[in-house]
Parts: sequence; C-alpha cells; structure tokens
Amino acid sequence: MSTEQAPTRPESGSGADLGRITPQLWWLSAIMAFGGFASLLDSTIINVAIGPLARTFDSPISTVQWVVTGYLLALSAAIPLSSWAAARFGAKQMVICAQLLFLAGSVLAGLAWSAPSLIAFRLIQGIGGGLVVPVGQALLAQAAGPQRLGRLMGIVSIPSMFAPLVGPSLGGVLVDHLSWRWLFFINVPFCLITIVLVALKVQNAVPPAKGAELDVLGLVLLIPGLTAFLYGLSEAGAKGGFGDTRTIVALGAGVVVLAVFTVRALRVRLEPLVDLRLFKRSGFRYGTLANFALSFAMYGVMIPLPMYFQLVHGSSVTESALLLLPQSIGFFIGVILMNPLTAMLGARGLSAAGVVLAVVGTIPFAFIDADPNQVFLSVAMIVRGLGLGSSMLPTMTVAFSSVPRELAPKATSGFNVFQRVASSLGTAVLAVVLQQHIEDRLPAGGPPVAQIAPGSDLAKSLATAFGSPFWWALAFTALAIVPCLFLPGRTAVPAQGRAPGGGTAAGGKDTTRADESAVNTG
Repeated sequence: MSTEQAPTRPESGSGADLGRITPQLWWLSAIMAFGGFASLLDSTIINVAIGPLARTFDSPISTVQWVVTGYLLALSAAIPLSSWAAARFGAKQMVICAQLLFLAGSVLAGLAWSAPSLIAFRLIQGIGGGLVVPVGQALLAQAAGPQRLGRLMGIVSIPSMFAPLVGPSLGGVLVDHLSWRWLFFINVPFCLITIVLVALKVQNAVPPAKGAELDVLGLVLLIPGLTAFLYGLSEAGAKGGFGDTRTIVALGAGVVVLAVFTVRALRVRLEPLVDLRLFKRSGFRYGTLANFALSFAMYGVMIPLPMYFQLVHGSSVTESALLLLPQSIGFFIGVILMNPLTAMLGARGLSAAGVVLAVVGTIPFAFIDADPNQVFLSVAMIVRGLGLGSSMLPTMTVAFSSVPRELAPKATSGFNVFQRVASSLGTAVLAVVLQQHIEDRLPAGGPPVAQIAPGSDLAKSLATAFGSPFWWALAFTALAIVPCLFLPGRTAVPAQGRAPGGGTAAGGKDTTRADESAVNTG
C-alpha cells in the first residue's frame, strides 16, 4: 500500500503550514470527485430513457418512473447512514464498500429483464450511490482539517454541477447508438478505477469507532414511511385517482409513520438518524425548505419534458436530450455567477431573484401545445435553468453556514436527505399527474401510451397533457419565494460562502477568508 497518507490530525506549525494543501490532499480530492461522478450522473442520465423503457417493458409511466424515483429514494435512505457507517467501519472502508455496492447494482441493472427487476437493481445502486458522496466528504473533512476544507470542498463539488449538465445528453447518445443497458454499464470503469485508487492512495484520517451507535428505530420508521408514501402516489397514477383502497392505505400508513418519525426525532436524547432539531436554526430551516420546493420543481419535470419531445414530436432520445441542454447550461451559468452575485445582492436577494427567473422560465411550458416555437422554448429553458441555479446554491450555502462546525456533518446529512426526498417526491407526483392527464385525453378503447406511434396525430393530441406537470412545478417554484425572503441579506452572508468547513462559524464570523489566505500561501 502506498505510503502517501492523508494526515490524521491538523498539523502543528505556522498558519501557512496549516493552510498548505499537500499532494496527498490533492490526490484525495481528485479521487473523491471522480468517485462521486457516476452516482450523481445516474440521477439524470436515465430520465431521457423513460419513454423507451416503458415501450421495451410494455409498462405504464407510473411504473417505469420508479426506475428514477426508487434510485432517488434509496439515495435518501442511505445518506443518513453515512456518518454512522464512516465512524463505525472507517471512511476508507465505506468508500470501497459503497463503490462495490454501486458497481453490483449497475451491472445487475444493465442485465435487467423486466421493469420490476430494473427497479430492484436500481435500489441497490441507490444505496451504494447514497453512501459514496457523503462518506467521501467526511473522509476529506477529517484529513484536511478546517483551514483547508473550504477550497478542497469546492473541488469535490464539481461533479454535482457537471453531472446534471452531461447526464441527459450522454444518456440520449447511449440509448440511440448502443442500448439502454449502457446507461448502467458505463458506471463500471468509474467504479473500478475509484476502488483501485482508494485502496492504493487513501488512508483513514480517523480510526473506526466500534462504539458508534445507529438509530435503528429511526431507520425502521424513515425508510418504510417514505416508501409507503411514494408507493401510494404511484398507485394513484396507475389506478387513475385516490379512491383505490391500496392507494389510501399506503398513503395513510406513510403519513402516520413519517409523523411518528418526526415527533421522535425532535424528542429523542440519542443522536437521531436525521436531526430535525437543526430546524430550530432559522438559516438551516429556511434554506432547506426553499431548496426542498426548488428540488421538487427541478427534478419533477425531468421525465415529462423529454417525453414530450419524444412522443409528441417523434424526437429520438439523443435529440430530446440535446433539447434539454439549454436548461442545464442556464443552471451552470447560475452556479458560476453565484459568488459575485451574492456579494452584490446577498443570499436573500439572489435566491428571490432566481425564483422569479425560474417562474418566468416555467410559464411557457405550462401552456405548451403540439407546435411550439422551439427557439422560444430554448430561451425559456435557459432562463429557468439560470433561475434554479441562482436560487438553489445560495439556499444550500445559508443552510450549511448557519450551524457550528461541529454540527456540519448533521447539517450536510439532513439537508441532503430533504433534497433527495424532494427529488423523489417531485418525480413521483408529476409522473402521476402526467399519466392521469394523458389517460384523460386518450380515446375510449385506444392504445396505451407505450404503444402510441411517436409523432402521430394521436400523439400530437396529447400535447396539452404535458402542460399539467409544469403547473405543479410552477406552483412549487413560486412557493419557494416565501422561505427565500427569510434568508440573510447581503451583510449577513459572506460573498465567499462555502459548504461546511469553509463558511461562517457558529457566531457568524467569516472564517473562510482566513482559511483561504493560508491555503494560498502554500
């Protein structure tokens, strides 16, 4: 094994020495960034393939959408386990274990023979993917120490910005020119390379603690509660409403179990699986709530939008993916401009302005028909993406910087859980809405959606059904303005806000610049 090891504790010496980023830390940052890319890519790469998968497996949209929703749900369930697993078994060991699990899920998903088998293997993928990023971040935080973490976290966060940009386009190319199975086989080299690099180049900065306790009861409540609730929504779409007994029972059980989990998490003395007591801090509360609404709106239309182009216009999967690029480009521009715009407007002003832009960019899709102006839609997507990027990142920065450093792991875990739940919920709800409105427009005795010829007159008659999910997305986007108005203004949040370890400390003093000045001297 290599002798290049991550430092196990903050080094003694001058400020410059404390801030110097060693070659070992650069290696660690690059490995974690590379290792997290595939799991983040899988959040968006399959969205353009929902239509082809529905036809391949002869299944309704409300069933096939669980290929996406199930993955995001498994991610949500695994994230709270990350801090305990890293403490109990060691961060290095858990990174390797997570990559192996993700690798197994990817191979099995690529070999799937039916919609249920694909959904099951995506759950395995999601559990591994949900552990990869937070455990990697924990390992980096332990190795780097507070003075170097801010700059290194910026490197590790690159995949989260880049993966959504290339995911749909890459997925379209793979489906059209190879096979849908390569949406999953493409992960194999990423996983194998990461496992080898971690084994050779990475060491635990903190040894495993056998006494670390897991909130088993919280885990037993959270996962079944979320699963039952989302299953109820899926059944509502399949049954054409909420009158079916199975739908009512699933939704009711999910709500009750999640309510019990919430009450317990607020009162338990032991460290809960998701620490909801962080919501007592206004910055975390409003930042997380705003991001929840925006994530619902952003991920919720990831299935309806490419399906519109594929079904109504007869676009290929690649063409539909490329038509989504303007939104991704707009989002990426918002990410790049966040720091200077935050310095000018503050987190409150920037996030509120971003929400307004996202609303403006969503409106044209709510009125979509069979023959829209493609240039106009592309401009609207750029505006929508710019608005989402400009509003979502400031809310995340405020949520993370509002807690003391010792609570940063809990804040990161809790925030990511709510973001992933919103993504799952948005995907499930809007897929149900789309399914319902398509079925309402189909003629009596007509073929199911999977058998409708793309670009046919019947397909074009369904165009207005695709506006319905965007009305929901529009409502949730507009709803985000409320918590955004309670975020700090320009003087309360530093322009160079960072994720945990590189932002404001508990007392509100900006520690980022001191850390970065030390880093720059190295």
